[in-house]
Amino acid sequence: MLYYLYALLTAPGVIVHELGHAVFCMLGRVKIYRLCLFRWGNPAGFVVHDEPKYFYQSIFISYGPFIVNTLITLFCFSRVTPPFGRAEPWMYLWLGGTIGLHAIPSTGDAKTLLQTTNRRVWKNPLLLVGYPFILLLYILNGLKHLHIDILYVGALFWVSAVYLKG
Repeated sequence: MLYYLYALLTAPGVIVHELGHAVFCMLGRVKIYRLCLFRWGNPAGFVVHDEPKYFYQSIFISYGPFIVNTLITLFCFSRVTPPFGRAEPWMYLWLGGTIGLHAIPSTGDAKTLLQTTNRRVWKNPLLLVGYPFILLLYILNGLKHLHIDILYVGALFWVSAVYLKG
């Protein structure tokens, strides 16, 4: 029961996460075959797309949710203003929180990037630069057990409060 409540309350974050992948697929002109923004289960959403032609497209598609979710979270948090007797600041706070919680790309995103890098590194050894990006995704996902995603949302709220509310 708790799983379904959490999934329902954080569904906007999952939706924006998957849209982050899709946005960078579209920007890179990588064909999308299937897009599932939200579902009950694991994974909660996914994007099935063509193999990117260039490696940088793979990096951006994998990190797309981090970029898109972070920007939308900062926007939402910048809109949280008193008086708190209205529904609007609470809505922005909830949206910013749930979208920020899903900013960190998943281990599935890291695995996809790892497979792409492994396939291409023999043809172009310069792609070794991709491995630190992959390692970072695995580290961030490991730190989710220590609730780094919640700390990240808190940091984004602080940044928006200090720097975005002139």
